[in-house]
Amino acid sequence: MASTVLKNAARQLLTLMLVGGFSISIFALPAAAQSDTSDNQEQDQVPSSDTSSDQSGADQSQQVHPGYYSQVDQSLGALLSIYDAPSDEAAVIVQLPGDTILNSSGEEKQIDDTRWQHVSIGEIEGWVHADKLKAAVPVPFSGTDLPVLGVCGGTEPSWSIEWNSNVVTYSNIIGLLHRVPFQSVTAENDKNATLLKAGDKGIELQMTITEKQCTFTPLDSFVWGEAVATVTQPGQKPVTLKGCCRPVSDGYK
Repeated sequence: MASTVLKNAARQLLTLMLVGGFSISIFALPAAAQSDTSDNQEQDQVPSSDTSSDQSGADQSQQVHPGYYSQVDQSLGALLSIYDAPSDEAAVIVQLPGDTILNSSGEEKQIDDTRWQHVSIGEIEGWVHADKLKAAVPVPFSGTDLPVLGVCGGTEPSWSIEWNSNVVTYSNIIGLLHRVPFQSVTAENDKNATLLKAGDKGIELQMTITEKQCTFTPLDSFVWGEAVATVTQPGQKPVTLKGCCRPVSDGYK
């Protein structure tokens, strides 16, 4: 019974962590070309695989790079509507402030003259006008793409590692809390990842953050940023922890 309560609490904690707040360039694919077939066209001519002009309202799926996206309009009071379908007539699930950083699988759909992009934040997922988004650009540690503010965490066991430009904080569901100084932040370009090291005489932390879809999540929605951490304390075996990351808005431009 106690383990069930802890698992449920851990799942709720991760959901809140992901909803609470996670640089990648957009490569927009061109819209499908329109082509008309004339009556006197040669029979051996290869037909166009794109949508014809009389089907301009059809659903045309496209793809941009997955990752974190920020809003184009970040002015005070700006709100971004997330719809439950790629249509202005669909229900609005939520409206988010201009500084919100979103996850995106990169899926896009062209509906008539409007390009839509699929996004998620925590358990919330839906569609937004693609022209209202841009690739999120981090304020990084020197020589890396890791933003100077961020957090990663997981469940079973529940844990989190949060950092700013000076300090790394490790905690878990038991209440264990350590604040330790940075030792190094190093880019691992061959792995599309960053290795973070921190610690003192009481604890050593190492965490690899990889720019990829996170698979260590109980959520069904798309989550970007995967973390594997190792915690070492004197007299104890090293503990390996796996989880997901989320962006902190102040860690991005």
